[in-house]
Amino acid sequence: MRSAHAHTIKSIETHIRRLLLMCCLAASSFSWADFETEIAAEGGKWANYYEQEDLEGLMTLYVDDAIVALHGQPALFGIDAIREYFSTRIGKAESIFELDYELRETHGDIAYIISKYWLKATDKSSGEVYLDAGRSLLVYKRHNGQWKIAADIDQATPDVTWPAPSGLN
Repeated sequence: MRSAHAHTIKSIETHIRRLLLMCCLAASSFSWADFETEIAAEGGKWANYYEQEDLEGLMTLYVDDAIVALHGQPALFGIDAIREYFSTRIGKAESIFELDYELRETHGDIAYIISKYWLKATDKSSGEVYLDAGRSLLVYKRHNGQWKIAADIDQATPDVTWPAPSGLN
């Protein structure tokens, strides 16, 4: 009886070692650079849609129950409120963003980006220039195999000011 029990334990240990080896091999083929590139591209999509005045494209980036909390504005809850807010702004100004990613991480089906941002918006009717700079946090969820924004928060911060690093003025 004892040897059958010892044999079962030995067999389980062997299987565990094989599983651990397979996990290590799988992990070694995963590239963090690929993830960072994927998440950086997601962050860039938002700025691109906004600059291109593509409200529908912008809305595809959010989950239905997303929250958007922009400095100086009441929080927006849900895709309808987010659409309504951006529909009154998008297309009114020629906008240019500059982003400087500080942190990109993933934890299973959740990922986030923290970045410095600079926005220059020139009002199409008056020519008035609006400059905004600060830090943003985008929290992503995997939704049907794609990264979607669940939370979008920005804030003014004293260590991110104009001019932008590229010289954008």
